[in-house]
Amino acid sequence: MSAGTGIRHSEYNPNRERQLHLYQIWISPDKTGLTPRYEQRRFDNVQGRQLVLSPDARDGSLTVFQDMTLWRWVLKDHEATEYVAEKGRYIWIQVIRGEVTVNGVKATTSDGLAIRDEINLQFNSSNDSEILLFDLPPA
Repeated sequence: MSAGTGIRHSEYNPNRERQLHLYQIWISPDKTGLTPRYEQRRFDNVQGRQLVLSPDARDGSLTVFQDMTLWRWVLKDHEATEYVAEKGRYIWIQVIRGEVTVNGVKATTSDGLAIRDEINLQFNSSNDSEILLFDLPPA
């Protein structure tokens, strides 16, 4: 969504029987004066890595007006994987569920890790886990 001055938006839980777990994520655009727009897609049953946001909408991702990508990863129990960041990029890891270790630092459900000056990120899951990986430009 690019709200600007033209979109009204709010979140609510339409299900009174189930608790809502919500992450509200704000990414500042890299330019001003954008036309307000709204885009939505369900990313159900992700296996492995799913690109959610990108500047060029590649691989079925939603468009973001920023030099960044957002990935949703589902990791199996005791899975090891890696991510190679470009030099100078900032990485934010948000653990949605489970437990992962990133370059020796353990994080569990709802933990976030801010990473900079690291290129090779090594991930190990302690159980079935899900993370969001934000690859961001330098501030």
